[in-house]
Amino acid sequence: MNKWFLLGILAFTIAVVGGGIALSSGGSPEETKAVLQQTSGAKISIDHMQKTVGNISYGGGILYHSFPIQNTGTQDLKIANLATSCHCTKSFLRIGKQDSPAFGMKGSSAPSNWTGILKPGEKGTIIAAFDPAFHGPQGIGQVDRIISFETNDSNHSYVEVSFDGTVIK
Repeated sequence: MNKWFLLGILAFTIAVVGGGIALSSGGSPEETKAVLQQTSGAKISIDHMQKTVGNISYGGGILYHSFPIQNTGTQDLKIANLATSCHCTKSFLRIGKQDSPAFGMKGSSAPSNWTGILKPGEKGTIIAAFDPAFHGPQGIGQVDRIISFETNDSNHSYVEVSFDGTVIK
């Protein structure tokens, strides 16, 4: 065989193996999952955990649903690791007029070390943004979507809120 061909295969193999090692080595700090320490005095209150939104028009654009939350404790409430149950849904935290980054389906995005903070007594909103056209015409029918996140409230360290409805043409 041609020695240049063999050298090319060797170089390609080294590049693939080296790239795999680099990707599995943990990456940069921005690619690490937020870790929350449970805090005595941090307490989340959620207005509602589930909502039936009824009919959702396939061509009606993004459906937004808000899950109001409040820190009813005496210490800062931290919220992190927001995720959704499907690519068709994004979620974010709104505090006042500030929105967090939008987060998508669990396991499909790089982990984020982003953390939101609600001061004692402060209110915020977990917002679900659902795209009824994401799955195309075969996505018509019943949908059930979950938004999950973690908090430093020792009684509610992992929270899931959800909505359901029917995508119609």
